[in-house]
Amino acid sequence: CCAPSFCRPFDVAVTMASKLLPVALVLTCVMALLNSLAFVGSKPVLRGSSIARKAIEDELTREVVELFFTAPAQGERSRINVTPDTTAEELLKMGRKALGFDQDWIPDSDFKLYNAEDESKPITGPMKDNGLTNFGYEVHMYFEPASY
Repeated sequence: CCAPSFCRPFDVAVTMASKLLPVALVLTCVMALLNSLAFVGSKPVLRGSSIARKAIEDELTREVVELFFTAPAQGERSRINVTPDTTAEELLKMGRKALGFDQDWIPDSDFKLYNAEDESKPITGPMKDNGLTNFGYEVHMYFEPASY
């Protein structure tokens, strides 16, 4: 077939591969079995009740809170860090800048902020008076000019 000097390394490689193939197959089967058993078992125990966690989430205890500032009509969202004493007016300025809606020719009075969970009335004043929580608080900004 070919010169002995060229065939010898190929023969050695084939012989080694044929000896290692069964070992590799057994090892693959064992790993697949162990991996499938990794997801079987009892459900992990939760650290606390959902009621206790909800109470902690609703209580404001942090000095700086990250909230979501969203413009739903445009599909824009940003995260903004505020203190409980930050006013809705200051948040509006920060949010408009973060989302790129800070054009000088559109006054702040044409925008309204709402708590995402209750959009029945605009929020004003300090954020701590508008239901600010430690986690998961979201503000929606809507463009509502006084006149068209």
